[in-house]
Amino acid sequence: MKKTLSLSALVLSATLFSFSSFAKYVEHIPANGWSAEGKVTYKNGSTQFSITNESSTLREITSKAHRIESYENQLRSQIRSEIQKQINGEASLKSYSFNVNGDLEIRLRGLSNGNIEARVGNISVASSAKIKKSWYASGRININSNKLYLTGTYNPITGKLNNLTANSNFKVDADVDVDSALDWLIPGFNWLVTNKLEDKIESSVKSSIYSALNSRTNGYEDVLFGLDRYLPHGKYVYGGKDYAVELENAFKDLVSGESITVKAYTRSKSLRNNGSVNIGHVDINISNHLFLNVNDTISTRTRWEAECNDFGGCTSEP
Repeated sequence: MKKTLSLSALVLSATLFSFSSFAKYVEHIPANGWSAEGKVTYKNGSTQFSITNESSTLREITSKAHRIESYENQLRSQIRSEIQKQINGEASLKSYSFNVNGDLEIRLRGLSNGNIEARVGNISVASSAKIKKSWYASGRININSNKLYLTGTYNPITGKLNNLTANSNFKVDADVDVDSALDWLIPGFNWLVTNKLEDKIESSVKSSIYSALNSRTNGYEDVLFGLDRYLPHGKYVYGGKDYAVELENAFKDLVSGESITVKAYTRSKSLRNNGSVNIGHVDINISNHLFLNVNDTISTRTRWEAECNDFGGCTSEP
């Protein structure tokens, strides 16, 4: 005899399937799950070694990379506002994307006159926006720049950057592509609108980037100042020499011909069913023989998130 499922049983079965499909394992970081790892590497002739240690104190260094991320977010917002201002009254902004290409780099170099030259930047920007003018016109704006550097001097006692100026060859290119139904009524309409917008945007965005970077001088100083303070003494000793102290001394007394390059950046790391987090990295290169690489480390846990129905039943963990 053939058995048939009742309508209620089918509904219940479908409900249970839907209900259980929302239950999942979720990866998360507990309050004490953040730490940082610091690796000191020394290379000079036949002498080469690396020492790695983990310490929550090192997060004082990686936190500087996260602050740089916030500056990029401010720059993104500032350029979006500038594009919106330039097209105001002519079109509306429908979508917008923005990328800072390259990791922020700060380079200090000892000069023969006793001063320390500072160069900040090594980044370029790329932005894309869609615009629309009612029913008859739409377009796209693409903005790209070459590498931008700010060059000035650094005072190791105060941690101040002074007299920063941008590289003279810095250039912003704006490409505006307008597609309008009016072009066949008004010959050259698309060309006129395109050229007008390109000229306005190139000039204003370039000025906006200059302004944004110069106004963040305090942020760059913050990245540099104190970098040498958070590497624990006694943890990076080799051949009787403490290389945490060597790194401190390099920041305090940068002689002619010596250099320090600092890169600060973040990288995204995915968590299971729980989005992602940004991992901070700071890389320091002292005259190509002493290196410090610090990065955030995380310890994650996994929890079961059950799905419960209106009848008080919840999916059990597999």
